[in-house]
Amino acid sequence: MSQERLKAYYQKLSNEAWLISFLCGASVGFAAMFVAATAFWLTVAKYYWVAILVWVAVTAGVTPLFYYKKYKPTPHRLARRVDDLGLEERLLTMTQLEGDDSYIAKRQREDTFVALEKVSATWLKLVVSVPLIVVACVMAVFGLSMTTVSGLASRGILQSGGEIIEEITKEPPVEYEITYEAAEGGMIEGDMFQIVIKGEDAIGVMAVPEDEYIFVEWSDGLTDPYREDKNVTESFTVTATFQLVEESEDGEGGEGDEPSDEPGEGDGEGEGDGEPTDEPTDKEPTDDSSVGGKHDPQNQIKDGETYYGDEYEEAFKDAMDEVSQDGDLSGGEKDIIGDYFGAIQN
Repeated sequence: MSQERLKAYYQKLSNEAWLISFLCGASVGFAAMFVAATAFWLTVAKYYWVAILVWVAVTAGVTPLFYYKKYKPTPHRLARRVDDLGLEERLLTMTQLEGDDSYIAKRQREDTFVALEKVSATWLKLVVSVPLIVVACVMAVFGLSMTTVSGLASRGILQSGGEIIEEITKEPPVEYEITYEAAEGGMIEGDMFQIVIKGEDAIGVMAVPEDEYIFVEWSDGLTDPYREDKNVTESFTVTATFQLVEESEDGEGGEGDEPSDEPGEGDGEGEGDGEPTDEPTDKEPTDDSSVGGKHDPQNQIKDGETYYGDEYEEAFKDAMDEVSQDGDLSGGEKDIIGDYFGAIQN
């Protein structure tokens, strides 16, 4: 009967030992799980679920080791736990006298078994240290959290460890400053100050002249008013230069052509008398430019100056038709070109 009662106590201690061994094994398993999940996160591998298998394998392999090597109940351990219940005769003393056939040893064993009959195995509680529970919980949080992060990174929801390390270790991009300036007589359409990463392209700009000015060139020699600098490899400043259009009067004749009151010398009768005549002449008008009075669409006289507005208006319409049909230009580029041709027309 006493041996059967000792088996009950042994079973209770054995269950406690397995529980403690499992917590230790699970802690080691969660540590291995954390390491595996971290490796998958750093390498952007999609086999993050393998970390769970690692936990299962490590826990299953390490738990029995903890049980048999450290926490398996022994007679002395059993005796100490039973004595904690408050027996009058100490079971530990009985185990120490095991194998002793003296009268005192035999009597002590008999008294111990009698005292053992007065207690129950259910009084023996499972004892697990709080630090061990805390360690197991902390390792579980680390292992499961890292596995979750690895899974989200493999699906592109979070950045992988490799991407984060690359961002931290890589050198910042080289940036260059580009400034577009306009000299007197014009302005710049577009971003006049730009910061461009090395090797990338700047945003196109247009040099637009003001009224009575024309575009000449950029300070670096480019003659196209629209420019888009590509593959920028240095900082620079360029200036658009403009020139004032000289307005000249198209007077007919020069010095010496002014009318004179003095009579002139002529070969015909009545010539040089300074009196006008109403008689028609038989001479046909010539195409000589010195002869006035001829109508020409390109030779309209306005306020004493030659006016070419009508001709430029037709050219402006033709140019805008070609620009609007060009599919390679964006809306902003078409507006810039339109402003430029409009300024030329004016």
